[in-house]
Amino acid sequence: MKSLLHLVLLTPPLLTHAILPTAIVQINNDISLYASQASFGSSPPAYSDRASIQWGAALPPSDDALLCSDTANTNNNVNVAPGVAMVVPRGECSFQRKALNAQKMGASAIIIYGTLSSRYTWNATTDVNDAGGEGGEMIWPADKFDYDCDHGSASIPASDYAKLDFYRGYNAQNDGFLSGTSPQNLCVQHSEEAPFLEKCASNKCLVTGENVTTPQGLTHKACCAWDLHVWLYGDSSLVEDEAVVIPAVYITMEESEILLDVMRGASDRGDPVTLSVYERYVPQYNFSAVLIWAFGVFVAWIASYMSSGEYRRVWKGVERQRSLNDAGSGSIVRSNAAGRSSPRPSNSAISSEERGVYRAPSEQERTTPVNSRTTSNVSEDPESLELTPMHALGFIVMASISLLVLFFFKIYNVVKIMYAFGCSGAFMQIVVHPGFTALFVRMRWEGPLRPFECLTEEKASREAARGGWKGQLLMCLWDFLGPIAPVDIVSVILSYGMGASWLYVAFTVPHPDTLVFYWVVQDIFGTCMCILFLSTIKLNSIKVAATLLTVAFFYDIFFVFVTPLLTKHGESIMVNVATTGGPPKADPSWCEKYPFDADCKGGDPLPMLFAIPRIGDYQGGW
Repeated sequence: MKSLLHLVLLTPPLLTHAILPTAIVQINNDISLYASQASFGSSPPAYSDRASIQWGAALPPSDDALLCSDTANTNNNVNVAPGVAMVVPRGECSFQRKALNAQKMGASAIIIYGTLSSRYTWNATTDVNDAGGEGGEMIWPADKFDYDCDHGSASIPASDYAKLDFYRGYNAQNDGFLSGTSPQNLCVQHSEEAPFLEKCASNKCLVTGENVTTPQGLTHKACCAWDLHVWLYGDSSLVEDEAVVIPAVYITMEESEILLDVMRGASDRGDPVTLSVYERYVPQYNFSAVLIWAFGVFVAWIASYMSSGEYRRVWKGVERQRSLNDAGSGSIVRSNAAGRSSPRPSNSAISSEERGVYRAPSEQERTTPVNSRTTSNVSEDPESLELTPMHALGFIVMASISLLVLFFFKIYNVVKIMYAFGCSGAFMQIVVHPGFTALFVRMRWEGPLRPFECLTEEKASREAARGGWKGQLLMCLWDFLGPIAPVDIVSVILSYGMGASWLYVAFTVPHPDTLVFYWVVQDIFGTCMCILFLSTIKLNSIKVAATLLTVAFFYDIFFVFVTPLLTKHGESIMVNVATTGGPPKADPSWCEKYPFDADCKGGDPLPMLFAIPRIGDYQGGW
């Protein structure tokens, strides 16, 4: 169902990274790979300097493939040429140790890549076994952290398991049997239930160390391996006089296959490989902020224009009356000049209707048939409410109570429900219903604008006079809804259907603000609600406006800056509610794997502001 909705909306969800790849590794000025950075060493060169970065590529020495030996003692004579980036597999020692060793060998940068073997550890600290050999045991990968059987699993029979080498650790030759899309991958060959490749995004699996005895014999459990970017943390136990100053980045197993394939092919042909490591492009200016500002100004302007419609109608009536009076005066003057007397009626002779302000008919009234003018449930004269100082104070009190209820009871989804269906009504009144009405009027199609005969006042009154439940029902519908036309029903279905779709996405997609559909509909709904609200509320007194702004000013200051001093954990009530309870409690890497986990919820802003994503900024934000 979710996939179908995304297909219909043409806006598939974007992958949210816990560890954001902030750097790029470019191969031969052609292939670009995303990479995460380190908390040690220098930052990669800026994006603007990428053209000047041209490094060679080198692998660690064969006697130290993981680059974990102290180069000061074992590799004095093994150095790399200046301007070379070392490509080193993960595992056995810390990231900072690898970077320091690469720096001592003369490397200009280090690229660390993920491997399956780095998920296994051989514990050689156990006692010597009875046969006199060296003891030890395998520390297998951890469930959920290194692999997930729900994303694909396999039961490898003992005959095929014998092809794998786990003697005193994991042998890199096992990769050919545990990765890839070919049947040589044992997990593809012995997949359980659904095909392995359909569920496992990495196309790699890890043997879990769990053995299962079946009627067919002993099998070994293997599950889909996670292949995500990681942050290269420093090593606090590392005591060195020399600090790491070269940039260090990390690429995934999938990306490393591309890089290593290029390096092997170039080596076979005798061609050089050039690498460039630099930071990803970040725009200098946030143009989205300018668009949001312009959008807000436009909404305020259109709402103000609509709220002053009553005054414009009155002014048109005054102008029309003046025109009629001027025309009448001219007629009297011409009549007197011709010698005919035409006494002007006294004010008392003018009816109250004639003295009233003339209201010019609207375009819709002039073009729509009379029997179709009352079909809409949107009244001709929009409702309005004049605020008083007590209204302003009551608004702040209710807002404060609502904020406290949301903070203490954590019922943030109530806000989304109210927003979806409340704004759907505003969307219908501002956009959908007027749009359909104008369309049908222009097409001169009266059918959709005529009310249903069964719901006219005459029909309801006649049925009610006869008695029975049918008459009572029609009378209740008339009293509650008034006349109903097909255009009303179509408008309700489209408007509230849009709100229901938005709400479905809000409840089922992690971080839905990454969906174009979500934030576009949110902005449209918010625009309609602001226009409806501002065109309904009348501030006819500077005193009321000053009161509202003053209490709102102290309301914001209190709930943003003062409440951290009053709450138990120093939380700002306003910030906590606006971000649906604050940032997730779980580790970011865990939340990237399991976004629906209870501890991963939170951090998504409530639909209270206009939202336009930063243009051209991979970091996201608004």
